[in-house]
Amino acid sequence: MKRSYIGQRNEVRRGKVLQPDVDLNTTIDQAMVIFIRAKEAEGVRPGTIKNYFDIVRYLREWLGDDVKLINTINADTIRMYINYLRNERTPYAEDDSRTKTGKNLSVNTINIRIRTLRTLFRFLYNEGIISDNPMQNIPLVRDDEQQEVPGLSDNEVDRILASYDDRQFAQWRDKTLILLLLDTGMRIGESLSLTSEQIDFRQLTAHVPSQIAKNRKNREIPLSREVAKRLRQLVDETQQYFGEDSQIFMNAFGDDLTADAFRRRLNRLKNKINIDTLHPHMFRHTFARNYILNGGDLFTLQRILDHAEIQTTRKYIQMDNEHVRQQHNKFSPLRRIVKRNGIRI
Repeated sequence: MKRSYIGQRNEVRRGKVLQPDVDLNTTIDQAMVIFIRAKEAEGVRPGTIKNYFDIVRYLREWLGDDVKLINTINADTIRMYINYLRNERTPYAEDDSRTKTGKNLSVNTINIRIRTLRTLFRFLYNEGIISDNPMQNIPLVRDDEQQEVPGLSDNEVDRILASYDDRQFAQWRDKTLILLLLDTGMRIGESLSLTSEQIDFRQLTAHVPSQIAKNRKNREIPLSREVAKRLRQLVDETQQYFGEDSQIFMNAFGDDLTADAFRRRLNRLKNKINIDTLHPHMFRHTFARNYILNGGDLFTLQRILDHAEIQTTRKYIQMDNEHVRQQHNKFSPLRRIVKRNGIRI
């Protein structure tokens, strides 16, 4: 008698997990409905749910219309897909136009897709929806050591800030946003969701609620007086034109400024001032590196950046050879030894 996989426990026999009889006619769409329902019940955020949909959509586009059943996807299918991503897939331009860039997907992007597919197929296997887990023996793609995300040099920061015309609202707003990112290391989504109620202009702090924070914890982030002053001016102007309920960062039409819109604006600016790469997260990395270079400690930085693990914070501190030379000249123990022993050089 055929058993339903829903709510059934797997049988264990001689140390091997035996899946209940599965419905081999389950489609990819049906499997995704069950998976998404479970993730929503776990409280996974909408952005993560969207990423699940997107990554499965990429796989389905590669599979084509002939592959509709989830149980027809095996390990060899996944390996062919990964090779396609490594060698043939060409991403679109950063401004989201449909023009190909001529660059292959990065190893990091491919590994994000692999991790997501692991989560999906592990769930489907544990639920008895598929008879075998095709991702079980699929490793991440190896790559030479890469810089996590490069920070911006002082010269690049100066060129970016000098490019803005404060007489234009959109440019003045963008410049204020960049100064906020450089001052606090906030994530772009956290910054763009700020309201005037979240800014304490007396205590010079910004409050990031748990509903917005990636690690779901409330935190207070210190603000410099200069950035707080610009934010106060921006709040006054947006409330004057768009009402008191508006967020701090709005577009010229009275809608909330989105992260994608800001990324597109940075991409145009990058081409204008001839910088190879420019995206919002680079300001967060620049803040982290400069915080340490200016004498800040790693544990305070971890709290400001809202990292659960100190290892994550360490990855954010990317220093080039010039930064290493500067720090060596400033802190080399030889200077104290030479001074203590009266050695003339």
